Amino acid sequence: MRRNLLSTVMLLITALLATPACAQLYTGLSGLINTPSADMNEEGNAWVGCYYMNKHFTPGDDGGTSFAYDGKKYNTTDFYLAITPFRWIELSYAFTLMKTKMSGYEEPKYNAKDRYFSIKLNLVREGRYHPAIAIGSNDFIGSPTKRHSDGGNATGYFCNYYLALTKHFKFAGHDIGMNLAYRYCPNEYNRQWEGVVGGLTWRPKWVPDLRIIAEYTGNEVNVGMDCLLWKHLFLQATLQEGKYFSGGICFQVNLF
Repeated sequence: MRRNLLSTVMLLITALLATPACAQLYTGLSGLINTPSADMNEEGNAWVGCYYMNKHFTPGDDGGTSFAYDGKKYNTTDFYLAITPFRWIELSYAFTLMKTKMSGYEEPKYNAKDRYFSIKLNLVREGRYHPAIAIGSNDFIGSPTKRHSDGGNATGYFCNYYLALTKHFKFAGHDIGMNLAYRYCPNEYNRQWEGVVGGLTWRPKWVPDLRIIAEYTGNEVNVGMDCLLWKHLFLQATLQEGKYFSGGICFQVNLF
């Protein structure tokens, strides 16, 4: 009886998880959690969603830079629209809520936004013996490309440039993804995520559309999982440093 019940539950889960998907979901582009990959979303995919970011996830510190108010960082949420018009390019537009003091209110409110564009280009598609290769950038329009002598705090809170490699291996029906990237961050307040980054993904053979993630961001280790439900609803839940929750939800549709 218990075996039949377990089999039924597994079949229902498998039916709900319709199509493999991957996302660095706070930007709307494909990737891991806070690190990029060379995977690409399906051509024609469009995403609209939001992502809750704990105060450790956002750039800056408690010194009043970027996502801090009165010397203290705060949790926030971003919203984005992303599209994969061709299989070799992904584009997204995101804005992140920021706190400022409003006239007539004693406490700060989320009444400002930081806006930015992201782009990712697939240079080499994954083959039998070689990895996929991609380059990309977040918050690149109007942002610096070189380190500023004053600390680089002028623009581009989420600005970074990266080169990523990804290779998948099949083992006993499981899919293991290995991801390695180099990321350059020209601003001081997100420089802790600069350098060699990467992670592992696992799609278990029992539920192949569920993805379990472990990554190193250059500053901390994050773990999480994501999945696509009913072909359109994508969810991701993560623990930064194994203890600080961030997560998001988006609606996905293929326009082609």
